[in-house]
Amino acid sequence: MTTFDPVRPAGGRLRVAIVGAGDISQYHLAAWRKLAAVELCAVCDLDETRARARAEAFRIPHVYTNVTAMLADERLDALDIATWRETHAALIRLAADRGVHVLCQKPLTPALAQAEALAREVAGRVRLMVHENRRFAPHFRTIRRWIEEGRIGEVRQCVMTMHRSAFLKGADGKRAAVERAPYMAREPRLLIAEVFIHQLDVLRFLLGPLLVVAARKRHTEPDMPGETLATILLETSNHAPVVLAGSMVAPGYGTAALPADRLEIIGARASIVLDENGLELRGPDPERQPVDFKAAYQLCFDRAIAQFVQCLLTGSPFETEVADNLETLRLVEDAYALSSAAR
Repeated sequence: MTTFDPVRPAGGRLRVAIVGAGDISQYHLAAWRKLAAVELCAVCDLDETRARARAEAFRIPHVYTNVTAMLADERLDALDIATWRETHAALIRLAADRGVHVLCQKPLTPALAQAEALAREVAGRVRLMVHENRRFAPHFRTIRRWIEEGRIGEVRQCVMTMHRSAFLKGADGKRAAVERAPYMAREPRLLIAEVFIHQLDVLRFLLGPLLVVAARKRHTEPDMPGETLATILLETSNHAPVVLAGSMVAPGYGTAALPADRLEIIGARASIVLDENGLELRGPDPERQPVDFKAAYQLCFDRAIAQFVQCLLTGSPFETEVADNLETLRLVEDAYALSSAAR
């Protein structure tokens, strides 16, 4: 196992700042605030009003609209990047030039080749963890444990579906997802790159290496360049079929950012079902567990950020090191390459 030099903060606590004060930043900052080993120093956003609102809500002393100035002033140990994907590489390079370790929201870059080049560029200079947090949810940890314990036997089939209506216009003419993340309105790579990337990472976490066999995507909203629904067929190293299908334009479904996944894993001995009713192991040794999806959503951020801090301080590898996350990005890239868009 690769180890790294532990980070030893000069003042005893890691000095951390966040760049990006959009909707998702509230979950990041709530997680950072729970860690005694961290000193939250600054918030940076192009929108000063938005940055100040986050700083006041989370008692953060300094506000910036220029990340270069923030890096020059704050003597940071780590930078949390919570901006849109096109900005990630430049921000990571700025941090690396200052010797500042980075936690970066997914996707690392818009395309796989860019991520591979970036990984080579920063390797050995600073630590870089991709903030792919869905796998940290307690129910997914339980599912993986059940599989590793052999409780369902060999995995023979898996189906994961996700349906929401967040890309549909509401009565007010607005799209819920775009209100939360305005950049989605202009992204040519949308559902697979921005949403399915979570599910693909979870499926890799649960089932091991995956291969994309086929994919289809559709563009249904004329004023949005990106795809709004998609289906991907994958297979495991043992050739078990895996289907990931979903839509963000599904009438009758909710618009919330909370996960709305249904997962079924069929094994040789038993099956696993995760849905809105909870988590269930079906077979000769059945088990049922309730799932609080709202609490789990924040807990994913809490656990991912806590691991980032722990691994910096101990020199341990991150669970979502860049090398691991490149494999998720590879699935995204392959899905686009194999898909045919129908408008």
